[in-house]
Amino acid sequence: MTENKRKFEWVDKWAKMTGERARIDAKANKTAIVYNTKHGWVKEYYDGTIESMDNEKNRGEKMREKERINRIMSLIQRIWEQQPDMRFNQLISNLQSIYSSRNEGYGQRMMIEKGPFGDEAESSYLDFFYLEDDQWEAFLQRIVDDRRKDN
Repeated sequence: MTENKRKFEWVDKWAKMTGERARIDAKANKTAIVYNTKHGWVKEYYDGTIESMDNEKNRGEKMREKERINRIMSLIQRIWEQQPDMRFNQLISNLQSIYSSRNEGYGQRMMIEKGPFGDEAESSYLDFFYLEDDQWEAFLQRIVDDRRKDN
């Protein structure tokens, strides 16, 4: 039994390193990690806050509400109709940029681009993969409300 323990000891080290790497990524991307403890599932946020996931909402047993799709699309349509010459992806890109600038650079990722002659240049892009729909919807609603006040 001790032979098996020594033989597979690397798995424990690898798992620990993977968890540490996930924490680093969560901090860099302002997201969270989810893992199981002896007390149940928890969600650990990039700022170190830990939330128990032992309730129906956090365990993901319920699907996201379907109605949000129509609400979000309706908001995007209203914003787009005010700028009909803008291409769809241009509109989304501009909205993401505004969201990021109003939320401490949310989603901004830095990268190095290599040119055709091996030259390197710093660049950045926006990654909104982890942004929850309710946050995006609230942002879009504020855009619509602000434009309504201006008119």
